[in-house]
Amino acid sequence: MDYSLFYQKNTTSRALVKDCLGAELFHTPSGAPQAEGCAISLSGTAGITFLAAAREGRIGVDAELLTRTPPRGFATIFDWTDLEAYCKASGENLFSLAKSRPDLAAIKGVKIERREVEGCAVSVCTLNDF
Repeated sequence: MDYSLFYQKNTTSRALVKDCLGAELFHTPSGAPQAEGCAISLSGTAGITFLAAAREGRIGVDAELLTRTPPRGFATIFDWTDLEAYCKASGENLFSLAKSRPDLAAIKGVKIERREVEGCAVSVCTLNDF
């Protein structure tokens, strides 16, 4: 699935969505971010706001400083951001999955991309046939 990743320092999620997508940010009753015309996900760390957007499917993004120590049971910070991005895209409970992590590569329709951006580990999860 095609997606776009945007990021900006010292901005709000609302401003980033407006600047990059020309849309208003709103939230579902459960708190998930939305913008008209596309699926979106947001994350912020170290004063940087990240926005992942896709025209179809579901999407999740998570970012943490590369220097952050991963939570117990995770070998790298990317292992953690992968799981959090997956949970944002799928709607599954992060803390439940953190205890018994699934093999994300084995789940049909799941694609995770890792990027290093401005000293941050950034994972983007896209779901196509979920």
